[in-house]
Amino acid sequence: MQVVNSLISKIQKATQLQRPSFSSSQLLLWVAFGAILSAALIVRIIPAKYGFYLNEFDPYFDYYGSKFLVDSFNEKGITGVLDYFTWIDTKTWYPEGRPVARTSQVGLHFAGAIFYLIATNILQVSTTLYDAVVIFPVIFGTATVIPIYFITKRIAGNGGGLLAALLFAYSPHIINRGNIGWFKSEPFALFLALSGSYLFLTLYDRNLNGRSFIIRALLAGALLGYANTSWGGSLFFNVVFTTVLVFTPFIASIDQRKAIYGNTIFVVFYLLTTAMFPRPGPSILTNPAGIGLLGALGFTLLAYAINNLSSLQNNLSTIKRVLFSGVIVGVIVVSFNVISGVSGRYQTAIYPYLRSGNPLVESVAEHLVPSGATYISSYLIILPLAVFGSILLLRQRDIASLYVLSFGLSATYLASSFSRLLVFTSIGFGFLAAFGFIMLTKNMFRPGISVATKTRAKLNQTSPGAKFVYSLIMILLISFPVISPAPSLNWIDSYDNPYAISNGGAGAARSDWFEALTWINQNTPEDSVVAAWWDYGYWITVMGNRTSLADNATINGTRIARIGQTLMAPEGQALSNLRDFDADYVLIYIGGQKITQEELDGSVYTLGGGGDESKKQWFIKIGGLEMDDYTERDSFTPNGQFWEATLLGKMMPFAPYKFVDRSDGQLYDEYQDGRIAVYQYSQKYPQRGVTDGLQLAFASSSVQAGHPDGAFGGVLIYEVVDLEEPSDDSSDESSE
Repeated sequence: MQVVNSLISKIQKATQLQRPSFSSSQLLLWVAFGAILSAALIVRIIPAKYGFYLNEFDPYFDYYGSKFLVDSFNEKGITGVLDYFTWIDTKTWYPEGRPVARTSQVGLHFAGAIFYLIATNILQVSTTLYDAVVIFPVIFGTATVIPIYFITKRIAGNGGGLLAALLFAYSPHIINRGNIGWFKSEPFALFLALSGSYLFLTLYDRNLNGRSFIIRALLAGALLGYANTSWGGSLFFNVVFTTVLVFTPFIASIDQRKAIYGNTIFVVFYLLTTAMFPRPGPSILTNPAGIGLLGALGFTLLAYAINNLSSLQNNLSTIKRVLFSGVIVGVIVVSFNVISGVSGRYQTAIYPYLRSGNPLVESVAEHLVPSGATYISSYLIILPLAVFGSILLLRQRDIASLYVLSFGLSATYLASSFSRLLVFTSIGFGFLAAFGFIMLTKNMFRPGISVATKTRAKLNQTSPGAKFVYSLIMILLISFPVISPAPSLNWIDSYDNPYAISNGGAGAARSDWFEALTWINQNTPEDSVVAAWWDYGYWITVMGNRTSLADNATINGTRIARIGQTLMAPEGQALSNLRDFDADYVLIYIGGQKITQEELDGSVYTLGGGGDESKKQWFIKIGGLEMDDYTERDSFTPNGQFWEATLLGKMMPFAPYKFVDRSDGQLYDEYQDGRIAVYQYSQKYPQRGVTDGLQLAFASSSVQAGHPDGAFGGVLIYEVVDLEEPSDDSSDESSE
């Protein structure tokens, strides 16, 4: 009986709820961290005031891929998911279609589908897949604050971790590629890769042993490998970890034997997880990214063997010579193309001075080269703090410092090629600036020693007033980019942008694209093929539910070039090309301004609002045509040849009127440098055709003649008509 009572007493004690105790510093820490998470969430949902939509172009196809997985799972169960890997989507890149698994971010498609199925089937959340993937990037973008904090904490303590998390929460380069509706690669892949990075760094903790060590190494590799399947840009982490592994043998504080086991498990699962999916697939094992990682692992094994198994007198010098020889061999192997090559995009990232010269690549805004002014305006005080932090980190001799330094320097170098890679620079600068700020603050407040007398020294403490002034100045400097009165510098202003589908990629929110895609979905035959510039292919396929000729995958540059040639060709040749494409409709998008003044002969229009009128230069370049044949000396203003002898010019419902001089505001008949072309409304193709050619089938509201003054961004859709004889209406009119 005594034993029973004792057991009951122990159970009661074990199950008794005790009031948790926190120190004031712990409570303040978690309140601050909670505030940062809340801020990260809030700024990422700012565009929700314009509606609840997917943003940009690619997220529509990624939603389309996740939808296929969900529909297949609901219809066939787990076996239906396997259909994804053999899926040839014939609604894109007509007529050959697109092998989705080999040309898509497979990991993201699966993540979106699993996220939705868990939310609806397990958590019992009532939502649609579309709404689930709209909010998906907000959740994972906010959650990424957590690994950012814990990684930085390892080098800069809690204060540094909070600052890095705060910078990540507000960074415009990260948020603008990870806000609400951005169901694209970056938010999810960064969460996976940074979480895996933190787990990797914990492998070097001295108190970590046994099962936990193996699980963390395995999980770190799997997370980073899965990140590669979700975003090609995740291969950036190959560079970081290759560098980390190469320098690991030179860090004396590391348990090298333990590091060998952890690194081997990590690299094996990293590469296996990447190779399991069609993209990147097994080629990761034979391309420079995989070879570099395997080579770095091999070097660590060899260095360990030299240190522990050899009888050499100067092991460190031997290891350095081996490393130098390995680098030379690697350069030679890559130079002679012994291993599989790298795409032009990755080559440009590695060699920033080597631009592809491919106008199709150069036409994409995210491929622009960031200037020095971009770095200064984007980061301001963060930039000098990051430089200061990187200098100090060179003195550190631990794995976390090596990782952060490798991350920051690699990101700075690679981002010099593509503005899209500024997401990595923003993270790297956040790490480095947080460390620099903490070290600067410690040095500012460190007590100094002064000699008061010959026999006694005393400490000089920083006065409370000086501490207050320093704190105030640093808070203002760090906060300035967020609340700057200059719109070009203000981070908050940069988040407040309408969805691309609501403004066509430029300008204020409008309903034109929604009107056009709804019309396509409801008023065209289901087997219709719609020709358009490749920017709009995903929208046509996913939201319009019709077949497109080309889209943002750009998997067939020849097709895109031919579409550009067709739009810039004379009417007869263009119509012949459209029939060769088997196109039933051709769509264009136009942006500009409508102006009505008493002194003008009716309303006039200016063009240049981010539509096809602004992209025609790329139609010309990608199509291999001559710019001077279609534009004035500024390579933008359309000339007479454009308006009279191109299909695009005839489809645009405008005709040249005058030129406005910027200096005096007067109207002139001839173009000169500094003059802006203005146009009058002139619809060339009728709404009902009587001969072969095009007829206007749809015009969205803002591009119609009666639309109010101001900015417009309209969609026009023309039907490709193939009449063998006049219509009944035209016969009646003729007989009269």
